[in-house]
Amino acid sequence: MTTSAKIIQMAPSVPLNETAEKAAISCILQNFECLRVMSWPEELFFYEAHKIILTTAKELADTGMATDPFAVQSRLEQKGLLDAVGGMHNFTELMDFMPTGDAKTAAWHRSALMDAARYRRALAAVREAEGAFLRQEGDIASVSLELSEAAMMVDRPRVSTRDLLTKLTEELENHTPAEAFGTGIEWLDRVTNGGVKRGELLTIGAPTSGGKSILLLQMAVQAVLAGKKVAVFSLEMPATQVLARMVSHLAGFNVGIFRMAGAKGSVNKDMLAKFNSASSLLSQSGLVVESGFTDMESIDASARDLAGKGNADLVIVDYVQLVHLRAMASNETREQHVSEITRRLKALALQLNIAVATASQLNEDGKLRESRAIGMHSDHVWMIKHEDKSFISLDKNRDGERGHAVPVHMDGSLAKFTQLQQS
Repeated sequence: MTTSAKIIQMAPSVPLNETAEKAAISCILQNFECLRVMSWPEELFFYEAHKIILTTAKELADTGMATDPFAVQSRLEQKGLLDAVGGMHNFTELMDFMPTGDAKTAAWHRSALMDAARYRRALAAVREAEGAFLRQEGDIASVSLELSEAAMMVDRPRVSTRDLLTKLTEELENHTPAEAFGTGIEWLDRVTNGGVKRGELLTIGAPTSGGKSILLLQMAVQAVLAGKKVAVFSLEMPATQVLARMVSHLAGFNVGIFRMAGAKGSVNKDMLAKFNSASSLLSQSGLVVESGFTDMESIDASARDLAGKGNADLVIVDYVQLVHLRAMASNETREQHVSEITRRLKALALQLNIAVATASQLNEDGKLRESRAIGMHSDHVWMIKHEDKSFISLDKNRDGERGHAVPVHMDGSLAKFTQLQQS
């Protein structure tokens, strides 16, 4: 009598996809065009042999030398690395693993490798924190940020220098302006070439009650009107107050008047129609307003999640001095914290290819409070100043004019800045 035992396939201790790795390497060896149209970071691969072959193929492709598997084999032999990839037999097996080396097949397997790499990175973060978590210690927010970054490992096509230069030439010849997020203040938008671009960080400096939030929300309104996705992280006002300001800006009157009108039992129908129209516009725009986050780790994770789903072209954080870091040591100074917060905001803009705008209080000398690094990490620094007149000056303007100012009128009831005529 014979019995059959059920064989249970055990999951590997590390997330990997050996078949996809072999298939991807095979496609690359057969068709170096795969290296040009897609990026292949080493972290996509788990096995050292595959990383060595990938690096060698990249070296040959980048130098414009022979682009075929025999050239890779020759370079491996020259560098004494052929044994490290399993010898000639294993190299030949990899070369012939896939019947075709077309880019579409390579992209399919690359997607599987990206999934495995995300899980490896996430698992490493969890395992590193496991001991502290078992002791009910450790920073949960910090691990959450690492997991969000793992989830946001972007699967972007590789763009060659030639393609980038071609795009630049087309923009210059066609006079096509780069996508920008403006304020609706004509002079300010003109001298900044439309406003803040993707990948850039703007910091607005102003004294207490000097209009930081107003200008940030004015940018949010302009972006919504342009059909862009906006996420506002407010650390100073509840979400309802943020929305009230934006609705007031769009409707052309302070919506707080409804409280008084309601008490008197009468509501202006024209105002009500404008209120409903503005509210409808914001509700249908996909605008996200968060007022429950106070730490950078939570803001970072939420912004990455929104951007990953295509719901954040512009991220606004109001404002930097109210943000705190949970993952930094308590003996570090507030200046170091503010510097790190600003650096992370800049990293968000670059890594997610979005525009980020924040604000900073000014000290008694009229400079950005607590850290010069705020200005260093920012691509744009705009100062709101109130003297005999109110004006906005450009202290930093990447690739544009600076040191100039425009007179403005700040209407707090409408949450709006308007430009005044230059005298």
